[in-house]
Amino acid sequence: MTIRTRLTLFFAGLMLALVAAVSCGVYFFERSSQRGIFEGLLLRKAEATAKVYVRRHDRLEPTDALLLLTQENQYEAIYNDANQRVYASRPNPDLVVSARLLRRARTAGRAVFSHGPAWGVALYTKEGNERFVVIVTAEDRFGREGLVRLRNNLLISNILGLTLVVALANLFAGRALSPVQQLSQEIQALSSRTLDQRLSTGNGHDELARLSAQFNGLLARLADTVAQNRTFVWQASHELRTPLANLLGTLDISRAYDERPEELRAALTSATEEVRRLISLTNDLLLLAELSQEKPAHDLPLTRVLLTEPLLDAVQAVQRRYPAATIELHLPDAVEECQAPAHAELLALALVNLLDNACKYSPTGAAVHASLAAGPDGYTYTVRDAGLGIAPDALPHVFEPFYRAEAVRSRISGNGVGLSLVQRIAELHGGGVAAHSVLGEGTEFRLWL
Repeated sequence: MTIRTRLTLFFAGLMLALVAAVSCGVYFFERSSQRGIFEGLLLRKAEATAKVYVRRHDRLEPTDALLLLTQENQYEAIYNDANQRVYASRPNPDLVVSARLLRRARTAGRAVFSHGPAWGVALYTKEGNERFVVIVTAEDRFGREGLVRLRNNLLISNILGLTLVVALANLFAGRALSPVQQLSQEIQALSSRTLDQRLSTGNGHDELARLSAQFNGLLARLADTVAQNRTFVWQASHELRTPLANLLGTLDISRAYDERPEELRAALTSATEEVRRLISLTNDLLLLAELSQEKPAHDLPLTRVLLTEPLLDAVQAVQRRYPAATIELHLPDAVEECQAPAHAELLALALVNLLDNACKYSPTGAAVHASLAAGPDGYTYTVRDAGLGIAPDALPHVFEPFYRAEAVRSRISGNGVGLSLVQRIAELHGGGVAAHSVLGEGTEFRLWL
């Protein structure tokens, strides 16, 4: 069922319930009013009967009965204090006047009752020494017919009104949903090739305008993601193609020209290094792809970690790679208090990347400094080298995937993925990473949690 149909049925049902409630109220109010008027007529007939009966000295002539007879199927009867009927305008065997009704009339002065289609009133009258109860019953045919006409008129009015309400509700729902249909058509026209298009925001103030604006924001983020993915795929393909081409060339040349064992061993060593580079690059790409998803930080399983342990693990791992490198470690005095929720393996991986770069770009004999410091807002890891430094124009791009400065691209091996991983790991821990560098003096990276 479409929203337009649901809105039409909702408004139609609401209006039907409202009109039906009003019609029922009108009908029952009119019926109550008719009943009150008719009871008043019967009461006046009873009073007139009592006065004529007393004036005629406890009897009524046939002419008096004819004069009193003004309602359809009217019947009068008079009962004395002994509950004996002393007068009846005509035989009425169907009406049984109980002692309880007479007693109620004497107690309250009057009593109203129904008898089949007729209504009746019992009036207790005191005229001099005379005390008696006058019973008058009659059928309100005109009132009943009026109620039937009113009921039919209300029913016809409700049916016609409901038809009109359904038509108007359908028209209103169509006009109200026309911007939604237009928005739906615009969304259907979108594709991965048209993410630069934006939805119209109408008047810019209502709910649909806000929805369109939010959807446009989503389109912008999707366009950025698609562009980043395309760039990522292109750069990853380029990075993978180079070692694969080197590996293939080395093996082809070795197969064609190398005959001595030492030459074959050198070729295999070179091929092994390229394979290791491919494995490292592939692992980094897979990890970057996993961490680069729009994954909230609360999805990362964090445990209480002693923050010196990932740093010590990273120092040991890098020291094994660069045995000749000197890494000076600086830790705070209250080491046991340096604890925070973290993912120990990822945090160690980020520190390994920072220390690996520091050792790679530091000149021989220069020390690399690694430290952990506690601050008022958290904890900060600092890795500082005394290497070449990073040019000011390259510094803002060092955390982009596959970016490598031209000054070191051809001199030092690497794939440009490590710092992107460091940044994403820091963000998943609710922190960040920043770089400060001076050409010829070295570079300092700060990672805070």
